[in-house]
Amino acid sequence: MKKVISAICTLALAALVFAGCSAAAEPQTVKIAALSGPTGIGMSQMIVEGVNLGDKVTAEFTVSTAPDQVVASVINGDYQIASVPTNAAATIYNKTEGAIVLGAVNTLGTLSILADKGEGIGSIADLKGKTIVATGQGSTPEYVLNYLFTKNGLTPGQDVTIQWLGEHAEAAAKLASGEATIAMLPQPFATATLAKNSNLTNAVDLTKAWEDATGSKLEMGCIVVNKEWAEKNQKVFKQFMEAYQKSVDTINTADEKAGQLVVDAGIMESAALAQKAIPNCAITLIAPGDAKEDLQTYYEALASYDAKSVGGKVPDETFYSISY
Repeated sequence: MKKVISAICTLALAALVFAGCSAAAEPQTVKIAALSGPTGIGMSQMIVEGVNLGDKVTAEFTVSTAPDQVVASVINGDYQIASVPTNAAATIYNKTEGAIVLGAVNTLGTLSILADKGEGIGSIADLKGKTIVATGQGSTPEYVLNYLFTKNGLTPGQDVTIQWLGEHAEAAAKLASGEATIAMLPQPFATATLAKNSNLTNAVDLTKAWEDATGSKLEMGCIVVNKEWAEKNQKVFKQFMEAYQKSVDTINTADEKAGQLVVDAGIMESAALAQKAIPNCAITLIAPGDAKEDLQTYYEALASYDAKSVGGKVPDETFYSISY
Protein backbone atom coordinates (compact mmCIF):
# COMPACT_ATOMS: atom_id res chain seq x y z
CA MET A 1 0.00 0.00 0.00
CA LYS A 2 2.83 2.35 0.93
CA LYS A 3 4.53 1.55 -2.37
CA VAL A 4 1.34 2.41 -4.29
CA ILE A 5 0.95 5.72 -2.46
CA SER A 6 4.62 6.46 -3.02
CA ALA A 7 4.28 5.72 -6.72
CA ILE A 8 1.20 7.92 -7.00
CA CYS A 9 2.97 10.78 -5.22
CA THR A 10 5.99 10.36 -7.48
CA LEU A 11 3.81 10.48 -10.59
CA ALA A 12 1.90 13.49 -9.26
CA LEU A 13 5.14 15.32 -8.51
CA ALA A 14 6.50 14.50 -11.95
CA ALA A 15 3.29 15.80 -13.51
CA LEU A 16 3.56 19.05 -11.57
CA VAL A 17 7.20 19.49 -12.55
CA PHE A 18 6.36 18.74 -16.18
CA ALA A 19 3.44 21.16 -16.12
CA GLY A 20 5.62 23.83 -14.56
CA CYS A 21 8.30 23.34 -17.19
CA SER A 22 5.71 23.46 -19.95
CA ALA A 23 4.26 26.72 -18.62
CA ALA A 24 7.72 28.25 -18.26
CA ALA A 25 8.58 27.30 -21.82
CA GLU A 26 5.43 28.84 -23.29
CA PRO A 27 6.55 31.66 -25.64
CA GLN A 28 5.04 35.09 -25.17
CA THR A 29 5.05 38.28 -27.22
CA VAL A 30 4.52 41.51 -25.30
CA LYS A 31 3.09 44.16 -27.59
CA ILE A 32 4.02 47.74 -26.75
CA ALA A 33 2.89 50.97 -28.43
CA ALA A 34 4.97 54.15 -28.26
CA LEU A 35 3.73 57.50 -29.51
CA SER A 36 5.91 59.62 -31.76
CA GLY A 37 6.51 62.50 -29.36
CA PRO A 38 7.55 63.14 -25.75
CA THR A 39 5.50 60.23 -24.37
CA GLY A 40 7.44 57.82 -26.57
CA ILE A 41 10.92 59.36 -26.42
CA GLY A 42 11.86 57.67 -23.14
CA MET A 43 11.44 54.23 -24.76
CA SER A 44 13.88 54.99 -27.58
CA GLN A 45 16.78 52.88 -26.32
CA MET A 46 14.48 49.90 -25.74
CA ILE A 47 12.96 50.23 -29.19
CA VAL A 48 16.34 50.40 -30.92
CA GLU A 49 18.46 48.02 -28.84
CA GLY A 50 15.76 45.65 -27.68
CA VAL A 51 14.89 44.58 -24.15
CA ASN A 52 15.39 41.33 -22.24
CA LEU A 53 12.10 40.32 -20.62
CA GLY A 54 13.09 36.76 -19.82
CA ASP A 55 13.25 33.36 -21.48
CA LYS A 56 11.08 33.07 -24.59
CA VAL A 57 9.50 36.50 -23.98
CA THR A 58 9.68 38.83 -26.97
CA ALA A 59 9.00 42.57 -26.90
CA GLU A 60 7.31 43.92 -30.02
CA PHE A 61 7.30 47.72 -30.30
CA THR A 62 5.08 49.82 -32.55
CA VAL A 63 5.74 53.56 -32.97
CA SER A 64 2.63 55.49 -33.94
CA THR A 65 1.89 59.10 -34.88
CA ALA A 66 -1.84 58.67 -34.19
CA PRO A 67 -2.86 58.81 -30.50
CA ASP A 68 -6.50 58.06 -31.32
CA GLN A 69 -5.53 54.83 -33.07
CA VAL A 70 -3.34 53.74 -30.17
CA VAL A 71 -6.14 54.46 -27.68
CA ALA A 72 -8.62 52.44 -29.74
CA SER A 73 -6.14 49.56 -30.05
CA VAL A 74 -5.45 49.53 -26.30
CA ILE A 75 -9.18 49.42 -25.56
CA ASN A 76 -9.48 46.59 -28.07
CA GLY A 77 -6.77 44.62 -26.24
CA ASP A 78 -4.15 44.80 -29.00
CA TYR A 79 -1.35 46.01 -26.68
CA GLN A 80 -0.26 45.02 -23.20
CA ILE A 81 1.57 48.32 -22.68
CA ALA A 82 1.18 51.69 -24.41
CA SER A 83 2.27 55.30 -24.03
CA VAL A 84 -0.64 57.75 -24.14
CA PRO A 85 -1.59 61.22 -22.85
CA THR A 86 -2.70 61.03 -19.23
CA ASN A 87 -6.24 62.21 -19.96
CA ALA A 88 -6.51 59.41 -22.54
CA ALA A 89 -5.36 56.97 -19.85
CA ALA A 90 -8.32 58.00 -17.70
CA THR A 91 -10.67 57.56 -20.64
CA ILE A 92 -9.24 54.10 -21.40
CA TYR A 93 -9.61 53.10 -17.75
CA ASN A 94 -13.26 54.15 -17.69
CA LYS A 95 -14.13 52.60 -21.04
CA THR A 96 -12.53 49.26 -20.13
CA GLU A 97 -14.11 49.32 -16.66
CA GLY A 98 -10.72 49.12 -14.97
CA ALA A 99 -9.08 46.52 -17.22
CA ILE A 100 -6.37 48.99 -18.28
CA VAL A 101 -4.58 50.92 -15.52
CA LEU A 102 -1.73 53.36 -15.00
CA GLY A 103 1.76 51.86 -15.39
CA ALA A 104 3.76 55.04 -14.78
CA VAL A 105 3.80 58.74 -15.58
CA ASN A 106 6.49 59.25 -18.22
CA THR A 107 6.20 62.91 -19.22
CA LEU A 108 5.59 66.15 -17.36
CA GLY A 109 4.35 69.35 -18.99
CA THR A 110 5.51 69.95 -22.55
CA LEU A 111 3.38 72.93 -23.62
CA SER A 112 4.63 76.47 -24.26
CA ILE A 113 3.25 79.74 -25.54
CA LEU A 114 5.64 81.09 -28.16
CA ALA A 115 5.35 84.74 -29.10
CA ASP A 116 6.99 87.40 -31.20
CA LYS A 117 9.24 89.41 -28.88
CA GLY A 118 7.37 92.55 -29.91
CA GLU A 119 4.15 91.26 -28.33
CA GLY A 120 5.54 91.68 -24.82
CA ILE A 121 3.91 88.50 -23.55
CA GLY A 122 5.18 87.20 -20.21
CA SER A 123 2.18 85.66 -18.49
CA ILE A 124 -1.26 84.16 -19.08
CA ALA A 125 -2.86 87.49 -18.11
CA ASP A 126 -0.90 89.23 -20.90
CA LEU A 127 -2.85 87.20 -23.47
CA LYS A 128 -6.04 89.19 -22.91
CA GLY A 129 -7.25 90.63 -26.21
CA LYS A 130 -4.80 88.51 -28.20
CA THR A 131 -5.25 85.83 -30.86
CA ILE A 132 -3.42 82.53 -30.44
CA VAL A 133 -2.91 79.76 -32.96
CA ALA A 134 -2.84 76.35 -31.33
CA THR A 135 -3.04 72.62 -31.94
CA GLY A 136 -4.71 69.91 -29.89
CA GLN A 137 -8.35 70.93 -29.87
CA GLY A 138 -10.46 68.39 -27.99
CA SER A 139 -7.45 67.01 -26.12
CA THR A 140 -5.04 67.89 -23.30
CA PRO A 141 -3.68 71.15 -24.80
CA GLU A 142 -7.17 72.65 -25.08
CA TYR A 143 -8.19 71.54 -21.59
CA VAL A 144 -5.00 72.84 -19.97
CA LEU A 145 -5.08 76.15 -21.82
CA ASN A 146 -8.74 76.88 -21.08
CA TYR A 147 -8.35 75.88 -17.44
CA LEU A 148 -5.42 78.28 -17.06
CA PHE A 149 -7.35 81.06 -18.78
CA THR A 150 -10.23 80.59 -16.35
CA LYS A 151 -7.90 80.52 -13.33
CA ASN A 152 -6.40 83.80 -14.52
CA GLY A 153 -9.75 85.51 -15.00
CA LEU A 154 -9.95 85.16 -18.78
CA THR A 155 -12.87 83.71 -20.73
CA PRO A 156 -11.78 81.65 -23.76
CA GLY A 157 -13.44 82.92 -26.92
CA GLN A 158 -14.19 86.30 -25.38
CA ASP A 159 -11.04 87.65 -23.73
CA VAL A 160 -8.77 85.49 -25.88
CA THR A 161 -9.31 84.25 -29.43
CA ILE A 162 -7.97 80.77 -30.17
CA GLN A 163 -7.52 79.64 -33.76
CA TRP A 164 -7.31 75.85 -33.71
CA LEU A 165 -5.17 74.16 -36.34
CA GLY A 166 -4.78 70.52 -37.25
CA GLU A 167 -0.99 70.28 -37.50
CA HIS A 168 1.92 71.56 -35.42
CA ALA A 169 3.77 72.38 -38.63
CA GLU A 170 0.93 74.67 -39.71
CA ALA A 171 1.14 76.65 -36.47
CA ALA A 172 4.92 76.93 -36.82
CA ALA A 173 4.54 78.08 -40.44
CA LYS A 174 2.11 80.83 -39.44
CA LEU A 175 4.60 82.09 -36.86
CA ALA A 176 7.44 81.99 -39.39
CA SER A 177 5.46 83.94 -41.99
CA GLY A 178 4.23 86.54 -39.51
CA GLU A 179 0.61 85.57 -40.15
CA ALA A 180 0.48 84.72 -36.45
CA THR A 181 2.51 86.24 -33.62
CA ILE A 182 1.47 83.94 -30.75
CA ALA A 183 1.13 80.16 -30.73
CA MET A 184 0.80 77.30 -28.29
CA LEU A 185 3.01 74.35 -29.24
CA PRO A 186 4.15 71.16 -27.51
CA GLN A 187 7.69 69.81 -27.41
CA PRO A 188 9.69 69.00 -29.43
CA PHE A 189 7.96 71.28 -31.95
CA ALA A 190 8.40 74.34 -29.72
CA THR A 191 12.17 73.82 -29.62
CA ALA A 192 12.32 73.33 -33.39
CA THR A 193 10.27 76.49 -34.02
CA LEU A 194 12.38 78.64 -31.69
CA ALA A 195 15.58 77.36 -33.34
CA LYS A 196 14.39 78.61 -36.73
CA ASN A 197 13.18 82.08 -35.70
CA SER A 198 15.24 84.42 -33.52
CA ASN A 199 12.31 86.86 -33.26
CA LEU A 200 10.35 84.36 -31.17
CA THR A 201 10.58 83.73 -27.45
CA ASN A 202 9.23 81.09 -25.08
CA ALA A 203 6.85 83.62 -23.57
CA VAL A 204 4.86 81.41 -21.18
CA ASP A 205 5.90 78.02 -19.83
CA LEU A 206 2.51 76.39 -19.28
CA THR A 207 4.05 73.82 -16.95
CA LYS A 208 5.09 76.59 -14.56
CA ALA A 209 1.75 78.37 -15.06
CA TRP A 210 0.00 75.13 -14.09
CA GLU A 211 2.15 74.70 -10.99
CA ASP A 212 1.43 78.31 -9.98
CA ALA A 213 -2.32 77.81 -10.46
CA THR A 214 -2.69 74.38 -8.84
CA GLY A 215 0.37 73.78 -6.67
CA SER A 216 0.95 70.46 -8.46
CA LYS A 217 3.04 69.01 -11.27
CA LEU A 218 1.54 68.87 -14.75
CA GLU A 219 1.71 65.15 -15.54
CA MET A 220 0.80 64.94 -19.22
CA GLY A 221 2.11 61.61 -20.51
CA CYS A 222 2.12 58.06 -19.19
CA ILE A 223 2.14 54.38 -19.97
CA VAL A 224 -0.90 52.24 -19.38
CA VAL A 225 -0.85 48.49 -18.86
CA ASN A 226 -3.32 45.64 -19.05
CA LYS A 227 -3.98 44.97 -15.35
CA GLU A 228 -4.67 41.23 -15.68
CA TRP A 229 -1.57 40.70 -17.81
CA ALA A 230 0.67 42.67 -15.41
CA GLU A 231 -0.59 40.74 -12.40
CA LYS A 232 -0.07 37.39 -14.11
CA ASN A 233 3.36 38.39 -15.44
CA GLN A 234 4.81 40.36 -12.54
CA LYS A 235 8.42 39.37 -13.24
CA VAL A 236 8.15 40.29 -16.93
CA PHE A 237 6.54 43.63 -16.14
CA LYS A 238 9.15 44.39 -13.49
CA GLN A 239 11.94 43.65 -15.99
CA PHE A 240 10.23 45.90 -18.51
CA MET A 241 10.04 48.78 -16.03
CA GLU A 242 13.68 48.32 -14.98
CA ALA A 243 14.76 48.44 -18.63
CA TYR A 244 12.48 51.43 -19.18
CA GLN A 245 14.17 53.33 -16.34
CA LYS A 246 17.59 52.65 -17.89
CA SER A 247 16.30 53.87 -21.25
CA VAL A 248 14.93 57.06 -19.68
CA ASP A 249 18.25 57.68 -17.93
CA THR A 250 20.15 57.18 -21.20
CA ILE A 251 17.87 59.52 -23.14
CA ASN A 252 17.98 62.22 -20.46
CA THR A 253 21.76 62.54 -20.86
CA ALA A 254 20.79 64.41 -24.05
CA ASP A 255 24.12 63.50 -25.64
CA GLU A 256 24.73 62.58 -29.28
CA LYS A 257 23.89 58.93 -28.64
CA ALA A 258 20.56 59.89 -27.06
CA GLY A 259 19.65 62.09 -30.01
CA GLN A 260 20.50 59.34 -32.48
CA LEU A 261 18.49 56.76 -30.51
CA VAL A 262 15.39 58.96 -30.77
CA VAL A 263 15.88 59.13 -34.54
CA ASP A 264 16.62 55.42 -34.92
CA ALA A 265 13.45 54.67 -32.94
CA GLY A 266 11.46 56.54 -35.58
CA ILE A 267 10.24 59.22 -33.17
CA MET A 268 12.08 62.26 -34.61
CA GLU A 269 13.88 62.92 -37.89
CA SER A 270 16.85 65.02 -36.74
CA ALA A 271 19.35 63.77 -34.16
CA ALA A 272 20.64 67.29 -33.54
CA LEU A 273 17.13 68.61 -32.92
CA ALA A 274 16.28 65.62 -30.73
CA GLN A 275 19.38 66.26 -28.64
CA LYS A 276 18.36 69.89 -28.20
CA ALA A 277 14.71 69.09 -27.46
CA ILE A 278 15.22 66.29 -24.91
CA PRO A 279 15.92 68.60 -21.92
CA ASN A 280 12.65 70.42 -22.66
CA CYS A 281 10.54 67.27 -22.97
CA ALA A 282 10.46 66.50 -19.22
CA ILE A 283 11.01 62.77 -19.72
CA THR A 284 10.58 60.94 -16.42
CA LEU A 285 9.28 57.71 -14.88
CA ILE A 286 7.03 58.01 -11.83
CA ALA A 287 5.33 54.98 -10.27
CA PRO A 288 1.52 55.11 -9.93
CA GLY A 289 1.53 55.57 -6.16
CA ASP A 290 3.99 58.47 -6.37
CA ALA A 291 2.14 60.09 -9.29
CA LYS A 292 -1.31 59.82 -7.74
CA GLU A 293 -1.61 63.13 -5.88
CA ASP A 294 -0.57 65.36 -8.78
CA LEU A 295 -2.46 63.29 -11.32
CA GLN A 296 -5.67 63.42 -9.30
CA THR A 297 -5.37 67.22 -9.17
CA TYR A 298 -4.93 67.23 -12.93
CA TYR A 299 -7.92 64.95 -13.55
CA GLU A 300 -10.16 66.93 -11.21
CA ALA A 301 -9.18 70.15 -12.98
CA LEU A 302 -9.96 68.67 -16.40
CA ALA A 303 -13.22 67.14 -15.20
CA SER A 304 -14.33 70.49 -13.79
CA TYR A 305 -13.93 71.92 -17.27
CA ASP A 306 -15.32 68.96 -19.22
CA ALA A 307 -15.97 65.50 -17.74
CA LYS A 308 -15.58 63.97 -21.21
CA SER A 309 -11.90 64.91 -21.10
CA VAL A 310 -11.31 62.06 -18.62
CA GLY A 311 -13.87 59.63 -19.95
CA GLY A 312 -16.78 60.83 -17.85
CA LYS A 313 -15.31 60.63 -14.34
CA VAL A 314 -12.07 60.89 -12.40
CA PRO A 315 -10.40 57.45 -12.00
CA ASP A 316 -10.70 55.71 -8.63
CA GLU A 317 -8.04 54.00 -6.48
CA THR A 318 -7.76 50.91 -8.69
CA PHE A 319 -6.29 53.05 -11.47
CA TYR A 320 -3.14 53.43 -9.33
CA SER A 321 -3.01 49.84 -8.04
CA ILE A 322 -0.11 48.41 -10.09
CA SER A 323 3.27 48.15 -8.35
CA TYR A 324 6.61 46.66 -9.44
